[in-house]
This record gives sequence, C-alpha cells and structure tokens, in this order.
Amino acid sequence: MDLDKVEKGVLEKLIFEERFENILQECKELALPNVIADVLKYLIQHKLVVAKYPSETKKSKAGFMYDSDRMKDYTYQATAKGIKHLNY
Repeated sequence: MDLDKVEKGVLEKLIFEERFENILQECKELALPNVIADVLKYLIQHKLVVAKYPSETKKSKAGFMYDSDRMKDYTYQATAKGIKHLNY
C-alpha cells in the first residue's frame, strides 16, 4: 500500500497520541479540514491509525469502534503497522 502526500503527512503527525483539533491545525497546509477527516478515516479503516477514548485520569485506551460523525470525541495515534508505512 502506497500512501499519498496527505496520508503520509497526517500519519507523521500521529507518532504520539493527538486530539482531532490538533491534527487539523498541524495539517492545515496539507489539505482542507474535511479532506483531513476523510484521510484519517481511511487510515483507521486500514489499521494504520487507532482511535482512542481520551481519559483525564488514566491512559486512554483503544476502542473496538468509533463514531466517525463525532471525531472530536477521540484521540488518534499511529499503529505499529502505520509507523512501518512511513519508511523511516
């Protein structure tokens, strides 16, 4: 699977867990917010990124599903598979 410039750019921002708003802010030079959201959904679908339930008191944990209509409710992080696709 080859990643395009935007997909790779988003994935690079997710080495550490990030909130959706931060991803949009950090990737604003790559594409419009709706495109970034679609790319994030694509990366999740292909298991390159995982959506996590944020927690104030303890480490957030990955859920088995997420609501793509409420993307602001989650944090996102690249998986091991996603990091391998960065070709570092």
